[in-house]
Amino acid sequence: MEILILLSPLIAFLVIGLFGSRLGDMASAILCVLGGLFSFLFSLWATAKALQEPFSVKLYDFLPLGNYTLSLGLYFDPLSSITASVVTFVATLIFIYSIGYMSNLFGQWTFKFYAYLSLFLFAMLLIVLSDNLLGIFFGWEGVGLASYLLIGYFHTQKKAANASLEAFTLNRIGDWFFLFGIIASFYLFGTLNIVEIFSKLSGVDKALLGLACLLLFGGAVGKSGQLPLHTWLPNAMAGPTPVSALLHAATMVAAGVYMVARLYPMFESAPQSLKVVAVIGGLTALFAALAATSHTDIKKIIAFSTMSQLGLMFLALGLGDKVAATFHLTTHAFFKALLFLSAGSIIHAFHHHVHDIYEVGNLKKYMPITYASFLVGALALAGIFPLSGFWSKDMIVATAYEASFGWGLLASVVSLLTAYYIFREGFVMFHGKERHHGEEPHESPGVMLVPMVVLSIMAVVAGFFEGWYSKVFGAEKELHLNIAVLSVAIGLTGIAIAYVVYIKGIINPEKAYEALKPLHTTFKEQFFTERLYHKVLAYGYLFYSRVLYATAERQLIDGLVNSSYVGVRALGGLLKALQAGKLNLYILFLSVGFLALLFLVIFWR
Repeated sequence: MEILILLSPLIAFLVIGLFGSRLGDMASAILCVLGGLFSFLFSLWATAKALQEPFSVKLYDFLPLGNYTLSLGLYFDPLSSITASVVTFVATLIFIYSIGYMSNLFGQWTFKFYAYLSLFLFAMLLIVLSDNLLGIFFGWEGVGLASYLLIGYFHTQKKAANASLEAFTLNRIGDWFFLFGIIASFYLFGTLNIVEIFSKLSGVDKALLGLACLLLFGGAVGKSGQLPLHTWLPNAMAGPTPVSALLHAATMVAAGVYMVARLYPMFESAPQSLKVVAVIGGLTALFAALAATSHTDIKKIIAFSTMSQLGLMFLALGLGDKVAATFHLTTHAFFKALLFLSAGSIIHAFHHHVHDIYEVGNLKKYMPITYASFLVGALALAGIFPLSGFWSKDMIVATAYEASFGWGLLASVVSLLTAYYIFREGFVMFHGKERHHGEEPHESPGVMLVPMVVLSIMAVVAGFFEGWYSKVFGAEKELHLNIAVLSVAIGLTGIAIAYVVYIKGIINPEKAYEALKPLHTTFKEQFFTERLYHKVLAYGYLFYSRVLYATAERQLIDGLVNSSYVGVRALGGLLKALQAGKLNLYILFLSVGFLALLFLVIFWR
């Protein structure tokens, strides 16, 4: 029965991929939704079973290697089963939402989009549920392929084609680290089965184990858009909004955090590797939060927010609090999907012509449900009591302060910036001056609003399961009142700053921009890392390739080949005469040959 969690989206993908052109776009969309829905229902059933006793399901012996056989199987424990339920639940809501969002493209082979979505969900579930590193790697690559197809879905647009190529390239760099990490793990443990690896941790060399962990974490850095493999993540917003929500809420970018949490006993046995995880996570959280304060793209601001929140999760993992990281991963899935779907509702209202927050304004009047949904998502992201983000972020901030004042201060600064930039976006779009240029916005259809309302409810109530969640993982968490008060005060301060600037106008944002222009440019350019990659590394590699093409290939290799061609051609012309069909030549060659033989016979002796 548990295999149906995987098979449901896989069957949907195969049916839509093979017969989508005959079924039509709407039927393909419904099949995609049903694949996600059945997967969610089976996940709930498996979760109830796994919470009582973890269990494995063996699927297939893949490849014999001496005395060991690589196999594929599933492992259900609280972490994998709860994550699978969250992933399938959020994905199903996004699939339903996409019916309304993509309806204007029905009749244009949109069934392919739904086939890609189903493939994406299947690959993500393979990562979540696999009982061994090989299965996780298969899912890892499947998610990479599906994201390439989905980010570049509007492939006729250069922006989308470039974004999908960038995502594919940077993820491949991380994937190489991940692959070498898997090989190192097999070398150390003689197995790829996760449970067997955990049972052998005490008997392996700690230095090599640390190296294996760092290689595996390299894969997480690429997949979750952490420094320095981060530039693809905000640029991936070129894809349709449901894709952005799917990538950021509970699937691809979350895979890195989930993988580290899944293999956490390995990282705990190599504590030096956790320090690297904490440093990368903390730096990324601050880096992305600063970048978000200066961008004006509706979706990019939320994308930088994802980078920042994932950084906080890695920080919690690095500081030894796996429960805080995974609980924030869970609540984040609800309110981040909600924010993306709200942003997509605005883009849909303007027929996909609007992408900048300063191109709209006063939408509160025209789109009340979208406004309320965005507000709930923003309050949860800002960590305001009693929404879900408050409970999960409070756990991370408390862990950071327990580790050191420096980490706690960093988490607090990130929280302040988070509240500021998300409410800056909300205030400009929903309260700002109308800039609709004669095009009156309208509320989205019900098929888009219902998923947003459901996610709003989850963004409010999910935090109340903090105690139950901690108990499931065997941890006893208690609310730190001083940290909670501090976190809420910091969140409210960020909101107040945005309110003073963008609602009350006490501080003129344009004058502030002029005064802080160098800082603003630095943040917007992501500390010039994107330019470094594109202008120096990518173009440098391109220049190097062109130089090699002009010298080594054209002059050296082609020169040798062309020179040999002249000699071979002359020899061929000579040999051609042997079968030219001219009798006089044949007699001449025969005479020459006879004279040569005669000469040898007479003078050789």
